Amino acid sequence: MKTKIESIESFVVKIPKPNAPDGPDYAQTQRPLAYETDPPFGDMNAARNFEALFVKVTSESGHVGWGEGQSLLVPEATHAVVKNLLAPILIGENPLAREKQWDRCYAVMRGRGYRSGYMAAAVSGINNALWDLSGRILDASCAELLGGPYRNRVRIYNNVGGRTPEEGAKNSAASVAMGYDAIKYHLVRPLEEALAYIDLTREAVGPDVDILVDLTWHYDQPGAIALGRELQKRKVFWLESPVPSEDLKRHAEVSAALDMPVCIGQEYYNAYQFRAVLEAHAADMLLPDLARCGLTGAQRIAHLAETFDVPLSPAVGAGNVLSTAAQLQLSAGILNFVIMEHFDQGFALKSAELLSESLTRNGSYLELPNSPGLGVEVDENKVRKHSA
Repeated sequence: MKTKIESIESFVVKIPKPNAPDGPDYAQTQRPLAYETDPPFGDMNAARNFEALFVKVTSESGHVGWGEGQSLLVPEATHAVVKNLLAPILIGENPLAREKQWDRCYAVMRGRGYRSGYMAAAVSGINNALWDLSGRILDASCAELLGGPYRNRVRIYNNVGGRTPEEGAKNSAASVAMGYDAIKYHLVRPLEEALAYIDLTREAVGPDVDILVDLTWHYDQPGAIALGRELQKRKVFWLESPVPSEDLKRHAEVSAALDMPVCIGQEYYNAYQFRAVLEAHAADMLLPDLARCGLTGAQRIAHLAETFDVPLSPAVGAGNVLSTAAQLQLSAGILNFVIMEHFDQGFALKSAELLSESLTRNGSYLELPNSPGLGVEVDENKVRKHSA
């Protein structure tokens, strides 16, 4: 079927978080220190709402596709890039030419130095919507368009937390009771306290549940190696983002010193950045986020990683429902997949607020939908209700 892009719309989506305190939309949160000398960039800004940038692409044939661009804070910036810069370029173009359109969008500001951030999020939102649209035009899932599916269900882990090791262990046991066989902690804690979380959790969930650890770039190299050596004694599944990822040499040294997989990647936006990781042997597993690189970018990253014999475990981070749907399609549609990130409670809340038809979870697996495109049905009225 020959058709053209008729319109591109973007929506700044904001869903209030449960029990969010009154105050400004964004507030700096004080994280526990891994060291007394933990640098000030250890603090992070948090939003009172679940924020996202949704993109709707409509073809002249009447088909509609939806995508998401990662915009956890100030999605208005991504909206402006889509509306004012990229949409006018793509109107009238072939929506099935997804690779070409990704390259055209990326090239717009490449020479001006805007190769990531809000620019890349805007490209990704449009790209994911074009994949969804292509699937609906061709009556095929995105996993099929990727060349698969290699699997009809995808293993996931649930993110858990707790203010104390005891609370963390309790929350982990609750996840296991819900059917999960893998859980992940963000352990921005001093070494002994971090190990207390793991030890109590192992007692609570038993020997067969996989425990993953994310340090979100907060350790230095000696500390990450010391903690990693203790974690591998405890059969921890992986160590994620142990040190600041700007220094790939340090990241590679952490990986070389440990016998457990060391992961990196959710903060990167394209195959060029991941190529640097692979060439530096800085990670044993890559964690691309499709709301940052788009399905086109992620497929390129997957194929590139194959040549280094490195697997992928797609990251969702604080992404919204369309991010999860795209990650599921990628995870099913590539060869070198291991496990996918998930946030059970957040995804359920966002699905109820934005979708008319969501995804199906069975235990620690998401089922690949038997429907075209991304496999979820967006309720546009709900999206507009939550649009700023």
